[in-house]
Amino acid sequence: MDIVLIFAGLFSSVTTSFIVNMQQNLAPDPTTETNMLLKRLIHTVNNSTFSDINFDTPPWTGPGSSEIWVQSLIYASLSASLLAALGAMLGKQWLNHFQHFGHGTVDGRGRQRQRKLDALYAWHFNAVLEGLPVLLQLSLLLFGVALGANLWTEQHIVACIVIGATTSGAVFYALIVVAALISDVCPFQTPASNRLRSIGQRVVRFHSVLQKGNQTILSSFLRFVSYIPYTIITSLHSFASCISHRLSSQYAIENTDAPCIRWLLETSDDPDVITTAASLVPEVEWPPDLDVSCALLRLRDTFLNCFENTEYGQPKLSDFSRDCAIACGKAFLHLYIERRSLDARPVLLRATHDPEFALTSSSCLHDVHWLTWTRQNDPELSFICDLTLEIVLDLGVSIPISLGNPKIPDTFLMWMSHPLLHCLSADQYARFWRRRALDVVERLLVLPLPPTNVIANCLMAAGLLLDQPVDPNQLVSTNKGSSIKTLLISVLESMQQAIGIDIHLELRERSSLYALKLLQPLAAVLEVEQFRQTAHDLGMPDWGVRLCQSFVNIVLHHPELCRPEARDKAWVAARDALHFSVIAAGSGDSSKADDQIAYTEEISRLRTTRNAGCGWLLDYISHHHLISHQSALTDAFLTMSEMNIDAACREKMPTYINAMIFAMAPEKSPRLRKAAFCAAYSSRNFLASLDINSLSPDLCAQFSAALSSVTADSISFGQGEDGILSAYSGMYGKQNLRYLHILFSWTQSELWSHHLYDGGHLEACLSIAKNLRYLEIYPLTEHLALYIIAIMARLQSEGVHSKLIPNDLCGLLVHKAWASVALRSLKPHNLSESVIHEVLEPLAELTIQLLKRDAELVDVTNEFKSHVLQTLRHLEQGPADNDMLSLVKDVVSLVTT
Repeated sequence: MDIVLIFAGLFSSVTTSFIVNMQQNLAPDPTTETNMLLKRLIHTVNNSTFSDINFDTPPWTGPGSSEIWVQSLIYASLSASLLAALGAMLGKQWLNHFQHFGHGTVDGRGRQRQRKLDALYAWHFNAVLEGLPVLLQLSLLLFGVALGANLWTEQHIVACIVIGATTSGAVFYALIVVAALISDVCPFQTPASNRLRSIGQRVVRFHSVLQKGNQTILSSFLRFVSYIPYTIITSLHSFASCISHRLSSQYAIENTDAPCIRWLLETSDDPDVITTAASLVPEVEWPPDLDVSCALLRLRDTFLNCFENTEYGQPKLSDFSRDCAIACGKAFLHLYIERRSLDARPVLLRATHDPEFALTSSSCLHDVHWLTWTRQNDPELSFICDLTLEIVLDLGVSIPISLGNPKIPDTFLMWMSHPLLHCLSADQYARFWRRRALDVVERLLVLPLPPTNVIANCLMAAGLLLDQPVDPNQLVSTNKGSSIKTLLISVLESMQQAIGIDIHLELRERSSLYALKLLQPLAAVLEVEQFRQTAHDLGMPDWGVRLCQSFVNIVLHHPELCRPEARDKAWVAARDALHFSVIAAGSGDSSKADDQIAYTEEISRLRTTRNAGCGWLLDYISHHHLISHQSALTDAFLTMSEMNIDAACREKMPTYINAMIFAMAPEKSPRLRKAAFCAAYSSRNFLASLDINSLSPDLCAQFSAALSSVTADSISFGQGEDGILSAYSGMYGKQNLRYLHILFSWTQSELWSHHLYDGGHLEACLSIAKNLRYLEIYPLTEHLALYIIAIMARLQSEGVHSKLIPNDLCGLLVHKAWASVALRSLKPHNLSESVIHEVLEPLAELTIQLLKRDAELVDVTNEFKSHVLQTLRHLEQGPADNDMLSLVKDVVSLVTT
């Protein structure tokens, strides 16, 4: 208001002076009449003088039209300036009234202020005050036009100068209004541009409302009237957007966070503001071309000011300065390390753009040297001091200075995941940071995983450890989360190249050593399903198995390499490789320790040939059984569940079964017990083919007891005391089906068949059969019933089946078993190799005997007949043998008569 008032007063005085000079044009000129009277007196005295002049004065008819217009414009200019001065004076009174709240309580004055503030918006107070400068601008325009017009009547050249200046000002004002309309962030904002923008928005909204509203005559007319301005406004908006985008792409900085933080650091003297700004430094991306030298010096000085001298000259942290010291120290290191990797010159020794921050190199180093004498019990502050000494004292000499290898505190790991990338990318500093980088990666890539940006930093660090080239733009970026998949693929491919399958214990290549160290942290990343699928597509599960096999073969078949430390390292590498393979090939979440969740883990995506030799894996299991390494045994059993055992491994079966017995003990972890059970299921046919010369009866009895213990919880399908099945009933059902598969294989072996009676497995089968009444999961329930009947039929001779299967379960089991057979016999490729071949014969025999002896137990329904007839049709269409067809036809004849 003061500026408007002063300008209005000064301009009014200037306008008044011009009005005084032009005022005579509005009245008759008295000089003309005086001159005429003097000439008449002279003529009267001397008739010969002025004899040819008419002394009659013509009447004055008033000022000319041009003079009237000029006077009107200049008076209008004066009126506008005076009106602006009046408005400015009133505005100051209004503002004083707004700031005056009178007396009363604090809450009362606060409510009164809020009411006044709401009234400012309700009465458009800002629009009124914005109109005062508009009046002055209009007054200036009118004055320029009037002055130019007045001078044009007197002297054209002078008038052209004034008219040109006035026109230039008007054009300039119009251009800045247009520029302000093009972009709302344009610095040339004026009240006129704000009003025009508001009017345009209202026109667009009004036209949009008319289009969406009811179609009436009035609305159609208004829509037609508003269409032209709507089209003009939208076209101008599109053009303005294009111009604004071009201007911003040339001069604007995409990320404005860094310049804002730099401005706060350079201009603020408030320690709290500097601390807050410093805490934001690691969170934003700093463009390489942004000068941060002044900000670095401000951070360094603020960090050093957090310490005070003791009587012995040692720096001591000031009271209540720890947060400021840590924030400024982290920010200083973050920027300094990043800038040092981008420019070989030490940052603090460059010339700054602000003379206030210009320091000599000796003062910089002297202040930093002072930190050498710090003795802090705070590990975080000690790390910042040590690292500051290490990086600042490096003056670009041929051998970088390293004052030690301080361990990075846990709270700094996520922050340091970004600066260490710059240290690894510079050859002169990389050798001091590789071990630190590996330590950071190993400590960060654990479950639960850190944020995606930190994971991306760790993957990029892993790539640098494997000597991968790095993109400088990606190195500077602080938002790498979207490129995790690309980084992971690059790292995995580099690992395959760095570690060959034909390896030896004495690995000399640096990249190979780091690749082995990275197996365990990368396995944690592969716990995420999308990343696991990426590793599977690259063939990493099979690569990990082959790598583990190579280490095991080296340890077992090269006794000349007998150094204990080399053998221990080989076993560690073998464990990491196999665990990496299991995680990459899995489909569950092995990070969860819940018993039920543990049973969902599978490694069905392992593409290693099932018929490949597995003797090395049995040796691996034997070794880790001796040292009771449960996690290694878990991975080995899961891998074993995807392989077939060949005859060459017969001699290793006792050791293998002992390891499974150890793993299935009740006190072991759910994952280990489940993995051993999966291995037992996979090797059931080979174990059933063994005789008493291969396995002792005591060992078989122990294995039978271990199998009963591991399946004890699943027999009830997770049914509670209230009889309600749990959410994991389907998972328990799958485990029970595998359990029944194992038992069915035992029925065909003289070595194992009697353990079905002694180990309580028959009672378990009957319990599963009873619980099938409550389990309705198609076709799982039907498959369970099929194998229960097949086991009973194998064990008992003809006519004794009713003693094993209760009468109330016969109909349920037979019906569901035939439903399962009807489903499984649908166009088998090779019936002799399908599961139907081994269970259909005992099922048919049992059904025939039941139908002949007591058909009421079976309860022949139309659905049952349909399943039997469907099975017969499927077998007739496929390569079934005559004996099986004959049995099924006998069943058909019994159920149809």
